[in-house]
Amino acid sequence: GSLAGNSKAVVAGAEDGNVIVWDISNNRSGSNGGNGGVQIIPHPGCVWSVTPFVDPNNNNNNDNHYSSNAHTDFLTTCHDGHIRHFTRNNSLIAPPSVLASFQQSVEAHRTQQHKGPTAEEIAKLPQWEMNALTQGRSEGQVQLFRKGDKAIAAQWSMDSRTWIEVGEVTGTNSGGSGGRGAPGTTQSGTINGKFYQHVLPIEIDLPSGGLQTLQIGYNTGENPFVVAQNFIDEHMLNQGYLGQIADYIRQRVGETGVVLGGDVGGAGATGAATNNSFGNGVMPMETTPIYNHLPMKGYKLFDSGIDKKGLGKVLQKIREFNDSDVISNATDSRQRQLKPNESIDLLNSLSNTLATTNRYHSSTVSNAELNTLSKMITAWGASHSFPALDLARMTVLHPDAAREDRRGYWEEVLNGALDTCLGLGSEGMGKEVAVPMLTMRLLANSYKGGIGSAEAAWGLMDRILECTEGCVPSGNKNVRLSVATVLLNTSSYMHASSTRSSSSAAVRILDIVGNIVGCGAYESEAIVRSLVALGTVLLLPGESGMEAKRVTNERSIGSMLERVASMHGDMAKAVSSEISSILS
Repeated sequence: GSLAGNSKAVVAGAEDGNVIVWDISNNRSGSNGGNGGVQIIPHPGCVWSVTPFVDPNNNNNNDNHYSSNAHTDFLTTCHDGHIRHFTRNNSLIAPPSVLASFQQSVEAHRTQQHKGPTAEEIAKLPQWEMNALTQGRSEGQVQLFRKGDKAIAAQWSMDSRTWIEVGEVTGTNSGGSGGRGAPGTTQSGTINGKFYQHVLPIEIDLPSGGLQTLQIGYNTGENPFVVAQNFIDEHMLNQGYLGQIADYIRQRVGETGVVLGGDVGGAGATGAATNNSFGNGVMPMETTPIYNHLPMKGYKLFDSGIDKKGLGKVLQKIREFNDSDVISNATDSRQRQLKPNESIDLLNSLSNTLATTNRYHSSTVSNAELNTLSKMITAWGASHSFPALDLARMTVLHPDAAREDRRGYWEEVLNGALDTCLGLGSEGMGKEVAVPMLTMRLLANSYKGGIGSAEAAWGLMDRILECTEGCVPSGNKNVRLSVATVLLNTSSYMHASSTRSSSSAAVRILDIVGNIVGCGAYESEAIVRSLVALGTVLLLPGESGMEAKRVTNERSIGSMLERVASMHGDMAKAVSSEISSILS
């Protein structure tokens, strides 16, 4: 962030081990020469934070020289365990021996990066011979394995449910001199507001015969396969280009760039590249249309109330119900009522974990805490279980709570929630608010929480769509938005897991969206989410997408969407226009 006071500098730390200082004063260059006022300070590891520093003992400002630089100092924290103080005040500069030691540690770190993964790092990777034990989550996912004494990258194929070897993971090129297009002749720059040490051009051959030039950013030390995969996802490119792009990054081709679909000089996607090794000729490439709003990527969440105040209200209502006559005096109260350690100790512990969102990467949720939650959802009934549904809605977003080996648990919880909601009947789902709304929100969040909860929702697809359809006529706008969000997130998960998508589920989503847009009761945001869900289903590959398009055209849903979208703002009209393009 910006340094304190009147300083004309902005400083940022990055995971690639660099601290970048932008001098934003007029007509000034950084200390690295004419690089647009940018100074790059390498560190021996990932830079976790950058903090402005003002000497608390310098209030009198007697030293004019120091006073002019009082607000340009900053501190950095680095992955190597050191906090470092950077200054422009000559009287505070460290001794030469300390500076030399710092430089040596930086060079040692960069040398290690160029060498690739260490033997110790390779030893921690899963064995290639045992790759069947590691299941991929989506088409084209990249995973590193240990094959002998080498690290290799592999891609997950949803069709064959197997890993396909891409190539060996080696170190990055250290750069150097060279002529036009030679390895190492890259330029730094900014893409979408993010600074990269290497910005490389990639040209895409368009069906019209022209070329579209894109840029890919790469920082020293990053995994080329991960960078390539992110680039493919961002621009919706053919997954088959992963190895070619990763190899191109490793070779660091300069001005010439790479043309996707071009000849690789007979060396193969992972072969040794030379100057212009990706070919001058451009072969035709199947280009997938790129839309601004479709398909849906990622998920919309209901994450309000995940703080001490919000959680406190939920726990208060749970304890109120737990002590009520309906629960405590029931004939099966032993199975239904929470014990003191459950209602106090375990719920307090779960609440504290959920409220500390900045520790989600390291905090855990115990089985005992989760079992307390499922007990309420499956045994308390519609009139008392809704605060437990709300707590489950928040709990499922914790990565440890929703991890892969807890799929069975979330199947039980989601089934319990669906039983409660469907048990209201068609009239109850249309009139009630708490259970339908919180059930829908729990289902929507399940796709985002983790592999366990997402796969549980996937396995209950038919019941989820049945319950969602039952809640469509709701007279409450919060329920209506929740219904649309379940459809949106379901379609997004279907698209991410496209080879497992069923035509029947796709058509059912079309039917539900048709009911939503046809009833005339839904607000603009819910309409937009419903339209994006429909458009995402239409873009499913293979038989599912083809059947969805056929049914949509057969029922003239497209023309109805245009009429409805015209009443719900520019976003609805833009999505509707893209749907029309897909159907044409």
